[in-house]
Amino acid sequence: MAATFVHLHLHSEYSLLDGGNRVGPLIARIKELGMDAVALTDHGNLFGAAEFYTKAKEAGIKPILGIEAYVAPDVGGAPGDRRVKEAHGVSDGGFHLVLLAENMQGWQHLLKLSSDAYINGFYYKPRMDKSTLAQWADGLIAINGHLGSSIAWHLTQFARTGNPSHYENAKAEAQWHAQTFGTNENGEPRFYLELQRHGVEEQERINPHIIQIAKELDLPLVADNDAHFLTAEDHDAHDTLICVSMGKLKSDEDRLRYPKQLYVKSPQQMAGLFEDVPEAIENTRKIADRCNVELDFDSNHAPVVRIVRTTDPQLERYGQGGLPAVGSTEWFKAFCAQYELLPFDESKDTDSAGQLKTQCDQALRELTEAGLIWRYGEDGITEDHRQRLERELGILSAKDISAYFLIVWNFVNEARRRGIPANARGSGVGTMVGYVLGLSNACPVKFGLLFERFTDPDRSEYPDIDIDICQDGRQQIIEYVRQKYGYVAQIITFGTMKARAAIRDVGRVLDMPLSEVDRISKLIGDELGMTLEKALAREPDLKALYDSDAKVKAVYDTAQRLEGIARHSGVHAAGAVIATQPLDNIIPLAVSK
Repeated sequence: MAATFVHLHLHSEYSLLDGGNRVGPLIARIKELGMDAVALTDHGNLFGAAEFYTKAKEAGIKPILGIEAYVAPDVGGAPGDRRVKEAHGVSDGGFHLVLLAENMQGWQHLLKLSSDAYINGFYYKPRMDKSTLAQWADGLIAINGHLGSSIAWHLTQFARTGNPSHYENAKAEAQWHAQTFGTNENGEPRFYLELQRHGVEEQERINPHIIQIAKELDLPLVADNDAHFLTAEDHDAHDTLICVSMGKLKSDEDRLRYPKQLYVKSPQQMAGLFEDVPEAIENTRKIADRCNVELDFDSNHAPVVRIVRTTDPQLERYGQGGLPAVGSTEWFKAFCAQYELLPFDESKDTDSAGQLKTQCDQALRELTEAGLIWRYGEDGITEDHRQRLERELGILSAKDISAYFLIVWNFVNEARRRGIPANARGSGVGTMVGYVLGLSNACPVKFGLLFERFTDPDRSEYPDIDIDICQDGRQQIIEYVRQKYGYVAQIITFGTMKARAAIRDVGRVLDMPLSEVDRISKLIGDELGMTLEKALAREPDLKALYDSDAKVKAVYDTAQRLEGIARHSGVHAAGAVIATQPLDNIIPLAVSK
């Protein structure tokens, strides 16, 4: 039985303030229930894809990468346009459509669709439309039919009014999807009609019509449970999470309530729910077997740039005729100005990987040799200095790090040219290369700093060069990097519900007086790494309050269930991704709203 059913419509905490499944416990639960595969289909994004893929693989569970997309609705009989940002009263945030990557082409198309939905289609939600779905349909399996979908919307109207035009509209939607997604190279369908049975009257009312359309159009059915939380016992905590999301009190009558059945059910439970349509269960297995995407997180994607060097004839005259001395800061700046870093664009540049590596290795060597003179003077360079530099350059070259150093050197120089303080810290300070390039100001030989803190020859991990740039000018330098290299994006971050924040969120939802919430928060404290469990164990007054006050216990217990869950997304203060091709070929992009 366990091998028969696979969850193909499921949300994690990355469906922010909507999904309650944390990736680690989710994978453990899937394994516990005897299933060997599971899909992740978060609302409108691929935020959790990397964590989900990695943890599933580690646990021996097959990860199926997907998304529950928002699709701009048709308006007045015309196909919806994601670029039109106008309210018209019918699912302004978009109809829901589950998309699963069947193969690597499908994964590439998910990246394109998800990125475009944010960049060009954001209106309430990141939206696709039928034109983008048609453009990037290959390699994807689409599932349509649950209450938030376009087909269900038409069938709901039909169930309410009995007007046959609504039924025909639903059929037309199903036909469009079937034609757009077609079949794969083996003739297997890539569009399925979706059945759900979790006690929602509106869904139960339209399910017979979905089955009828499947018969009339010869389309396959698939069953799922739209799982938003892990177990039945997690419903109350998830309900609280929804209240946090919508700014509602739990006691509010007029608010969104999710069905209690939206948890990760066992194969036996799902088979029992769909015993009259066993093919809908069997199709989950067939789809899971077809979805095969292998992501490569182990390759060393070393950065590359092209180097253009010009010759400044005046350098030979430094130290003469009133010009600054060789080895002076002015001389070193003039020497460095001969080197220009140019972005490498895979779509038009023809330099081979070997040529780029040679250019970068050579440029780094020449710059650091000049840097030795700048730092120590022509007569102050010792054998220790030279040996240290030679050893580092050899390791950096072998590990393809030369271009990385040059890119960092370039934007630090630009910051200083603009009068913006910038300096290295952390393990990068232990490098002679960093010191003679001016990234740091501590001689590693004098202070006995270890290069191995930065990168060990035996380690495959790519090292960090931590650079502090004054916050008053940091955005200028990020924009400089963006303009220079073109394919640049900042790194997304996720804010989580820390201990005290969880208490404040849950306390507000449960209508606890602010004074009481403040009292609990103060007892928890603000120590780094504090958790609700730790605070309860070490603070007697908090434990006494917890044991004596039922309302405090309710708030605290619910907060513990939600503690650490992703609450919102943000933009990293300075972290950036630089690529040699459009980023949505490689990673999903989002726009901070």
